[in-house]
Amino acid sequence: MKNYKMNFLELQVTLSFCVVFFLRMLGVFAVLPILSKYGLRLNDGNKFLIGLSIGIYGVTQIIFQIPFGILSDRFGRKELIIFGLFIFFIGSLVAISTSSIWTVIIGRAIQGSGAISGVSMALLSDLIRKENRIKSISIIGASFAISFLISIVSGPIIAENFGFFSIFWISAILSIFSILTIIFFIPSSDKKILKNQKKYIFKQKIQYIFNKIFIRFYLGVFSLHFLLTMNFLILPYEFEHSGLLLHYHWIVYLTTIIISFFILFFIVFYFKFHFFLKNIIEICVFFIFLSFLFFLLSNHNLICLIFSLQIFFIAFNILEIFFPSYLSQEISINHYKGSIMSVYSTSQFLGIACGGILNGWLYTFFSTKDIFLFELFIAFIWFIFSFFCKK
Repeated sequence: MKNYKMNFLELQVTLSFCVVFFLRMLGVFAVLPILSKYGLRLNDGNKFLIGLSIGIYGVTQIIFQIPFGILSDRFGRKELIIFGLFIFFIGSLVAISTSSIWTVIIGRAIQGSGAISGVSMALLSDLIRKENRIKSISIIGASFAISFLISIVSGPIIAENFGFFSIFWISAILSIFSILTIIFFIPSSDKKILKNQKKYIFKQKIQYIFNKIFIRFYLGVFSLHFLLTMNFLILPYEFEHSGLLLHYHWIVYLTTIIISFFILFFIVFYFKFHFFLKNIIEICVFFIFLSFLFFLLSNHNLICLIFSLQIFFIAFNILEIFFPSYLSQEISINHYKGSIMSVYSTSQFLGIACGGILNGWLYTFFSTKDIFLFELFIAFIWFIFSFFCKK
């Protein structure tokens, strides 16, 4: 009988990546609930530039994810991860250099240039046995969710007590700790591309990376983060219009994310209903569609807004775990793994970029109700595509 328990090395790698993702994403997420408010107080700040400052991180991630993945296939994943974290550190320092919205935009653009998400998932898949990858990615996804929870809750508190730019100081310090964790606790992978493998036909590689199975995941993670970013640009205004003051928003985020986290834990480790797990992507997309329907019908009702947000977070956190887990299982050619996971991460950050920039533009001309209607339409198209692509 095979031993599916994680060995010491797998536990060390998993927990080390938990620390890295947790620390790095704290600085990325902490600005989401406050930038729409504090950004207007910066020099030259307006709604469009606020949307750009959020989305520009995704734009540079889009540009550099695939090059990082290709380079990691040839020269080593660990080295590329350290280099990407150092770039993130530089971007954090740039963002705090002046009190202008433009330096925030430039700093976040540099932060996004350290595009290591796909490389990190590829290295994880190299070091973790196939039968334990879902466990490992689930644990890391839990740390990702906890990071999201803490940053969303702490962001407004830190900004109110220590100033907006303290967020970027914290990001710079945490990126140094992440680099040290990678250096001392994560081993290098020996699964580099061999010299004779460099001669693979480019057309065959493109056909493999962009086959229908993988496109379903690329589009899914794009839509998921597109809708998440759009939500967090308009929800602070919706909560205020419903009577909830800004410094109480963290309570809503804390409650809804904790509940969604426990539901996620139950599904990953205890839920054994095969039909549900087999169709979990379509089920979660359907619930995301329902959440936007409730947002649309909420009419500034606080209870309805919180209920809608709860549904969205439950589906969001489940998909954040199962997307990379299922995708890594579908990859049969190891020396394409860095490229595929980087395309996946590129799709994720493309969603962030499009969500931030498009919403900044839409909110200039349309009401929040119109934007919720647009999000409802996107969720519907996503569900239809995912369903038929699976068939």
